[in-house]
Amino acid sequence: MAEAGWYSPTCGPGPEVALDRPVRRRSTTACVACWDGFMRLAAVVAAAAAVVNLLLLGLLHVVSPEVDPVTRPVSEYALGEFGWLATARTLAEGVGVIALAVALLLERTVATRVERAAALLLVVVGVLKLAIPLFPVDAMGTPATRAGQMHNVLGNLTFFLFPLAALLLFRAFGRMGSRLAPAIAVVLAVATVGVLVGDAIGGFGLAQRAYLVLSALWQLLAALAVLRNRRSATRAAR
Repeated sequence: MAEAGWYSPTCGPGPEVALDRPVRRRSTTACVACWDGFMRLAAVVAAAAAVVNLLLLGLLHVVSPEVDPVTRPVSEYALGEFGWLATARTLAEGVGVIALAVALLLERTVATRVERAAALLLVVVGVLKLAIPLFPVDAMGTPATRAGQMHNVLGNLTFFLFPLAALLLFRAFGRMGSRLAPAIAVVLAVATVGVLVGDAIGGFGLAQRAYLVLSALWQLLAALAVLRNRRSATRAAR
């Protein structure tokens, strides 16, 4: 009788095939565990970035009181003495949104084409956020520059695309068992309209800050929902 790994004229390569099956099964399990670990890491980065974003936003109001929070945009903090804090906040936004998008693309609950397209939209938003610091906003009362115009274009794109992606992911987070993330997505959509109204009545700065806080809060809740869903799936598989 042929030993494992040998060829037998009567049995053929049967023993090798039989031995190969558990190896393949272990390899597949290890691959799935690797992707799950990467997805958890991306979700943790997204949650941490959202917290950093909120903390820096609050800190900027303390260290740069010369920027009127009612009428002036947050981007004007980048023109002051603590502009590096504003840049760090924008970079945290970009990194966090991309990390959340990666976690969602690896999350099996995000299954429909629309939901995966929404996750890809978040990637676009994150990349645009990372590019914004390269184009400083024009100071109030100064002539318009190409950099300032590009800043406005990038800002407007992210302004509309982010709440759109959040709304398109409404059902996905519902399937994950999250109630807060879908609710904040709806409130964020309302806040988006509120910014346009605020711009018309002289309260742009205040409306924009509400929008930014809601955006960071949605990102945090979305990341936590992914982590909870993975933890629940892991427990169910045991």
